[in-house]
Amino acid sequence: MDLLDILLYLGRKGAISRHITITTSRMGSDLGISQQSVSRWLITLEKDRIIKRQEGIRGYLVKITPAGKTLMLEKRNELDGVLKGGERIIMKGNVVSGMNEGRYYIGQKVYEERIQSRLGFRPFHGTLNVRLTTMDDMEFKEKLNAMKGIDIKGFKKDGRTFGSIKCFPCKLDGADCAAIIPERSHYGLDVIEIISPHNLRERLNLSDGDNVKVDVNTGEEGVTE
Repeated sequence: MDLLDILLYLGRKGAISRHITITTSRMGSDLGISQQSVSRWLITLEKDRIIKRQEGIRGYLVKITPAGKTLMLEKRNELDGVLKGGERIIMKGNVVSGMNEGRYYIGQKVYEERIQSRLGFRPFHGTLNVRLTTMDDMEFKEKLNAMKGIDIKGFKKDGRTFGSIKCFPCKLDGADCAAIIPERSHYGLDVIEIISPHNLRERLNLSDGDNVKVDVNTGEEGVTE
């Protein structure tokens, strides 16, 4: 019996979308563990903010929190990666201008060196921003958010903290690059940022409003120039 077994049980009962009523005795019987073990699991999950729990008339009212749902998605994606050996995620959108923050952050020497080490290329100082066009595309980005990716560690400089970046090797209209998920970003689910060894606007002759396709292979190890 482990954490995932408990969350799966609660999820099957509907606890992802609403509060459900459970008793430790019934839950223990269903899972084949003692009532005391169930109580310990619930206390631990509540302490870690994976579930919300309160006493009800006939037992406990329990609901899986957003953090708990994210944890379940991460576990699912880990299993998908093992079983499928990687997965393609294709997102479509339009090129948009950013806030010029990508140029500043990606231009930091520490990021440059760590991206070179992990992805095999030295990035152009700037990101290409793609505004996703459908809810499906935004759900794909949310899925990437929950994946492990290739981690570029954050650092501190002159008293300022620069957060870590998750990277996913991809192709944008055939060009090798990487989709990035910064730990700290001003963008929501509707924008995906792309880094590359090249100025993608010039290399692919792109302008604001142009349609592009981002093809991510979550099983890739890295990309090269």
